[in-house]
Amino acid sequence: MKWKVLIVLLILTVITAGCAEKGQESENGKIAQASEGAQNIEETGNSDVGVSIDSIVFSRTGALITLRKEAEISQVKISSVNNSAESIDIGKTENQVFVAFDWEPNTQYKFEVITGSGAKSDLEVYAPEKPALKEEYAVKLEDVTPGSIDKTTENVEGMIKFSPDSKYLAIGTQGGSLKLIELATGEKVWETQLVKGIADARISDIEFSGDGKHLIVGEDSPDAFIHCFDLNGKEIWKYGAGQDLGSDLDHMPAMKKIKLDSKGNIYVAASRACGYIGEEYKYLGRVYSFDPEGNLRWKFPESELMDSGVTWVDTTPDGKYSVFGTTNFANADKWKEGTVHVLDGNTGKEYWNYSIPPLKPFFDYTAIWYSTQITPDGKNIITMTSDGRAFLFNNSKSMETGTPEIGWQANISTPVVVSGVPIYGSANYAYIINNTLIFSIGSTFSKDKNNDAPIEHPNGNSIFAYDTDGNLLWKWRVDGYAGECAMNDRYLVVPISQNLVTEDRNVHGVYVFDISKSGGSNSKLVQVYNTKGITIASDISPDGKYIAALEAPARLDDGTVLGEYKVHVLT
Repeated sequence: MKWKVLIVLLILTVITAGCAEKGQESENGKIAQASEGAQNIEETGNSDVGVSIDSIVFSRTGALITLRKEAEISQVKISSVNNSAESIDIGKTENQVFVAFDWEPNTQYKFEVITGSGAKSDLEVYAPEKPALKEEYAVKLEDVTPGSIDKTTENVEGMIKFSPDSKYLAIGTQGGSLKLIELATGEKVWETQLVKGIADARISDIEFSGDGKHLIVGEDSPDAFIHCFDLNGKEIWKYGAGQDLGSDLDHMPAMKKIKLDSKGNIYVAASRACGYIGEEYKYLGRVYSFDPEGNLRWKFPESELMDSGVTWVDTTPDGKYSVFGTTNFANADKWKEGTVHVLDGNTGKEYWNYSIPPLKPFFDYTAIWYSTQITPDGKNIITMTSDGRAFLFNNSKSMETGTPEIGWQANISTPVVVSGVPIYGSANYAYIINNTLIFSIGSTFSKDKNNDAPIEHPNGNSIFAYDTDGNLLWKWRVDGYAGECAMNDRYLVVPISQNLVTEDRNVHGVYVFDISKSGGSNSKLVQVYNTKGITIASDISPDGKYIAALEAPARLDDGTVLGEYKVHVLT
């Protein structure tokens, strides 16, 4: 058993004896708690009066221990059949502590708690098949106008991001509010209104600097500012892309995606949807890089704008490579849509590019939205086209030969014809976790915009995992629209909103996958937390302890509103 650093957790909600909320619910519905008739628990008889253990709740990274009455826990000993007892000093705390350790499912553990007065309490409990997700508190946000649940394009939006030290949560809202929350207490550290009095303007992305001392924030607004704040809420610098991309209140530019390298340099994808000009839909786009002090390092292209949109950017940790893909709903005149660009991250000079041909006869153009990613070592690049194709490019060979090298291609959710109507699963996001490549497929659409999709695409609303050789490792039917996922080195957290075809309102929530587990998606899916409204964003703290889920309200056809605009902080 690998024992980790102890984390003390103070819980504000009182958990009373006999309530199901205090226990640990496993897959078969059994609850592990210290009350009469509880399953899988045995008191050893060594408890002193007044200090008996009330409950033990297993989470992803350890267990929360609660006593029946107030006492200062000073030491916890944990042992199992296969491991000898390990003693962990707590220090002065309340009657609840969280001990971090790697536990095994369905394994019996003995917990011994010693208080500051020397009183002891023993409890034996079987760890569940899967850990629980428990809400610590919720952060209510401003009033918003719910969008129709029949259109994902009308969803209320927002952003959430944990700090690198897992002490803070930054929240950016639909109305342009930015707030910093202290995780341990749920208290607001500071709040500022970035976008004021402009309909549809909002915060578009949030990132912390690697040292956790600064907060980088992007806007979807007439100015399209990127801001840098310190943790006291003081603005250090800002830069507006609106001066380059132009703006009007119906077609505002946005700092769509922000990435940082290990040196603190910042890379931003900026884009503006200009709407229809004549019979064609037009985009403008540019990629920027700033140093940590806010000085512009380079912009691509240097002397003009792309006539395609760019909504995503990625970089290697060392800043050697920066990559992005272009998008449009029509054929661009110069900067071809559906093109993967690879730049020198230090200078902005382009190394190579590759334009993915349209998928005939269904499409006359190729769109790349939120998916172009590069592996940390810079060897491989993955991307998805909105028509359902996934690609891996061998960047190492491409750099050697000077010619783009496609390693493999997978037709995941490309069009199929049903009752004479071509339908496809919209390809949304691509992610890289260690050597696992994750591709997220969204809602089903008809190629003919005059027709609704008669059924859901066989691979719509699904997640597919591949290795770098193109072998399918596992897949999961998400039963709803998966927004931008969150991840660390072990976990993938998926926010799920509405299903446009099945209209199942019970699938909304956050779903947690442990990528390190063997087997298929059922074994990797370790936690689920459902919300009444749609879940539009999520994040996981770097230490794996906290998960945040951003819930938004949605309006049904009869005018009923499901859910609230708030952030659930879960452990």
